[in-house]
Amino acid sequence: MSNKGIEVVLNGTPVSTDNFSWTTGFNLAHNKNKIITLSDDPRFNIEDRLTVSPDGAGQSGLTLQTLKPGQPIGTFFTFKYAGKDANGVSQYYDANGNLTKTPLTKTDYYILGNAQPKALLGWSNNIRYKNFDLSVFMRAALGVKIMNVTRADLFRPSTAQFTNIPVEVENESVSDFNSYKYSSRFLENGSYLRLDNATLGYTFKKGLIPGVNSIRLYTTANNLFVITGYKGIDPEINQGGTAPGVDTNNFYPKTRTFLFGLNVSFN
Repeated sequence: MSNKGIEVVLNGTPVSTDNFSWTTGFNLAHNKNKIITLSDDPRFNIEDRLTVSPDGAGQSGLTLQTLKPGQPIGTFFTFKYAGKDANGVSQYYDANGNLTKTPLTKTDYYILGNAQPKALLGWSNNIRYKNFDLSVFMRAALGVKIMNVTRADLFRPSTAQFTNIPVEVENESVSDFNSYKYSSRFLENGSYLRLDNATLGYTFKKGLIPGVNSIRLYTTANNLFVITGYKGIDPEINQGGTAPGVDTNNFYPKTRTFLFGLNVSFN
């Protein structure tokens, strides 16, 4: 396997006066991953390997990714969605680009993108105005692909009489026996911008209380918001191992927390 990348870090203090200061830092990281070979000698020779086989009902034998020389880890390799036919049944492209409602595993698979982000960004800011201080840290991941397996498994209009289904599924035809099949239909843009942490504080003037050197009142918010087009619970899913970018509802989403505090320093 080969990994090549670049990281850029910029730090600066654009403003610094007696009453106001602003310090900021920005970092950008890009990594290019590629599998070189799956073989070590003629006795152990593998051209490729299909990976990630979720256990959704009716999905037996289907896989989502491939480990293949020349491709990065997290390469999505599965069916390519082609819309509905005249009867409202989902159809797909076969290996020759023709429409079919019964695509064949691997034979009709297409390379559809990758789960690894094209860029990771971070931006930190520390601002002080007289006795107020504010720190903010934001993160972003760009160019991420996520296979929303959880959404696919719920895309069954015929089950509405038994279980809850997403609102968007109400427009699906109950005769569509292909509506939930893992394919590019459920491969989503997982890029996001997240406000990781923000802290606002106020330091009272020295001497306000006899025997007290300083008093600082502050509040902190973690995971205040995330901006994303991803339809799942959280776009920041597992990105480790050999099968990143597959959302099978097997992780706990980040929580939003608030903290209020008081720091007191005595003489």
